[in-house]
Amino acid sequence: MKKRVLAGFFLSLSLALSACSGGGTAPAEQGKSAEGQAKTELIVAAEQEPVGYDPHKVPAASSLRVYALIYDSLTKLDENMNIVPNLAEKWEIASDGKTVTMFLQKGVKFHNGKDMTAEDVKFSFERIMNPDTGSIAKSYFSSVEAIEVKDPTTVVFKLKNADASFVANTASAYASIVPAGSTDLTKEAIGTGPFKMEKSESGQYVLLKKNADYFNKELPKVESIKFQIMKDEAERLAAIRSGKVDISMVSADSAKLLEGKPGVQIKNYQSLEYSYLGINVNKKPFDNPKVREAISYAVDRNQIIQTVWKGEATLTGPIAPALTNWALDPATYPTYKTDVEKAKQLLAEAGYPNGFETQIETAATYPDMVETAQVIQQQLKAIGINAKINQLEWGNYIDTWKSKDMNLMVGRNTSGVDADRSMRFFFSTTGSANVWNYSNPAYDELVQKALTTIDQTERKKLYDEAQTMLVADAPNLFLASPKNYYAVRDNIDFTPSAAGEVYSLIKTSIK
Repeated sequence: MKKRVLAGFFLSLSLALSACSGGGTAPAEQGKSAEGQAKTELIVAAEQEPVGYDPHKVPAASSLRVYALIYDSLTKLDENMNIVPNLAEKWEIASDGKTVTMFLQKGVKFHNGKDMTAEDVKFSFERIMNPDTGSIAKSYFSSVEAIEVKDPTTVVFKLKNADASFVANTASAYASIVPAGSTDLTKEAIGTGPFKMEKSESGQYVLLKKNADYFNKELPKVESIKFQIMKDEAERLAAIRSGKVDISMVSADSAKLLEGKPGVQIKNYQSLEYSYLGINVNKKPFDNPKVREAISYAVDRNQIIQTVWKGEATLTGPIAPALTNWALDPATYPTYKTDVEKAKQLLAEAGYPNGFETQIETAATYPDMVETAQVIQQQLKAIGINAKINQLEWGNYIDTWKSKDMNLMVGRNTSGVDADRSMRFFFSTTGSANVWNYSNPAYDELVQKALTTIDQTERKKLYDEAQTMLVADAPNLFLASPKNYYAVRDNIDFTPSAAGEVYSLIKTSIK
């Protein structure tokens, strides 16, 4: 679940920006450290502290942005969102689609000096698939029947059925390769990636050092990356203005304020993320489909786009609209047309003519989530639903998400390049990230059939039907897919991409 600060604006922010415009300590000369040496350390403002570094167990975005630089997966995304080789230099898929052979790069070493072999790959995937691990990626690889080590650089995946998404899913950071025999990776992190864990100070920073033995000798381009923990957006903006940090994600509001300011460049891209209102279909009254449908008619998604995202977002369904080859046009969904009277009628038919009281969980330190919850709170009030907002600290928010015991929850998801992630992973009965207790046999049948269908035109038809069904069932209300904004010092060559922050950071250089 990738949760980033992309909206919301504090009164103190304007004061911080004003304070930065004059007086104080001048930033170091471009490309130089405070001591006058050539700058080699990239400093990135981090909105949240990592909550662990085990790629198979910890889904939090605050952790993923760090461990994705420490570990590698078998494949990865390029700038055009294509799946390309990584630890696997090539792969072969049998004609029946049920055997995938991965041929590994030779000479790759873990940060502890141990060679990375097919045994490590086998161990990593078996660890992911072990229910005791509790891996967020378990359902990615539910088609795997057996894993065979043919030789130190060849691993064979035997599948129960053809799996059109298998290779794409191996690009996930959740499918990172860890050393065979690893037990507790929560605090330590030993991967093959472009950076090594150097030091971590709780509440302050995480420092990564360049892996001099990285198998791609052209990367990374900086000697170290420091993630400086700065939970307050005003502090982050002051830091980017003064040169204390080199890169910071910012809200759309903040981006507009920083545009044209000396020493700062603003960069953005259309993300694969979307915001949602999650609904626990096991909890009364949300187990009644008419209640969920009423909520969908009551929520004005366009108002959320204008209020929370200042117009810098687009309507979305279960698959982010940037994935034009998979996503349906949201205009095709009847419940996207706000209709308060119809919502009231549906509530009455469900047995709640006077509405009811409930609670919306959201993350306190993410302004866009808080503001989304506040807008929805007012919209639901119009049909008699009084929703209290519970603002949780990040760790408690993640625990609540995992608990599957919430009523309503505002959150953020990221669509994968293959539709399987958006559809089966999040919403099938056995989906690893289905925390909403949603279960529809007809839906499960559709997404499973799509998974095993190799013909892409036929897959598209199946996913179109599944998207329509999911929006009608409404275990989530899919709200908006925003642009992501970064503020970057002008001596930093950084290009954000929908392929992920890790893709951009390993190519970042200092002028």
